[in-house]
Amino acid sequence: MLIESYFKHIRLNKPQTISYSSLKQIHKHHLLSIPFENIDIISQIPLSMNPSEIMKKIANGKRGGICFETNSLLFSVLQELGFNVSFISTKFWNEEKQCWNPEFSHLSILVKIDNQNYLADVGIGGGFLEPLLLRDHYEYSDSNGSYRMIKQDDSNFILQKFSGIWKDLLFISTIPKQLQQFEEQFLYFQTSNETIFTQYKIVNLLTKEGRISLSDHQLKVTKNHRICLTEIKSQNEWQSIFNNLFNQKAEIKG
Repeated sequence: MLIESYFKHIRLNKPQTISYSSLKQIHKHHLLSIPFENIDIISQIPLSMNPSEIMKKIANGKRGGICFETNSLLFSVLQELGFNVSFISTKFWNEEKQCWNPEFSHLSILVKIDNQNYLADVGIGGGFLEPLLLRDHYEYSDSNGSYRMIKQDDSNFILQKFSGIWKDLLFISTIPKQLQQFEEQFLYFQTSNETIFTQYKIVNLLTKEGRISLSDHQLKVTKNHRICLTEIKSQNEWQSIFNNLFNQKAEIKG
């Protein structure tokens, strides 16, 4: 039932092969259909990493979620299809503190296909449309940016993004983890006043030409690297834009 609901929601036929081509299609359709958003956190509704609960929220409520939700859902789908998948701990570079964020602060997926390792991640909120090959100096570009992979040692990589210069984005450990190891950070991002997830509404949906980003007071539409900004002046206006753009049903508190 999970598989059927998932592929119906992302508007993709269930793939018949275990291949990079199939993985790429799933990854891309997921990102074009399911937004990265923190609406339940703002509304103080507890989140779940149970794939059935996540799928119910996404399919019935036409919603999205943060990395712990969307990536754990994708993991379950890929596992049920027969892909060789592992949970891995990744962490973003913290520009303000000039250090990497804590271990288990971001949940990603390692997918092994034909003895090649790929990073699958649908929980970045404006990231890469296709899974990335974990190989030294591998480069990838799409409408949202250019990325390259730098190998540190046999089990660690740094993903960089180009912004005038190459900047560190994500530290990747390929050592498999258990889902319960992420629970402490999962709770932290839902409850701590130190994280932006409890302070501001964040909604991001990738498009084939760029992305749509909705914050408390601004709508930002990026299309073919051109940006259009719209100021939002009231909660009613925000809710109307939210419903129209994302076809979602949630009434937002706060």
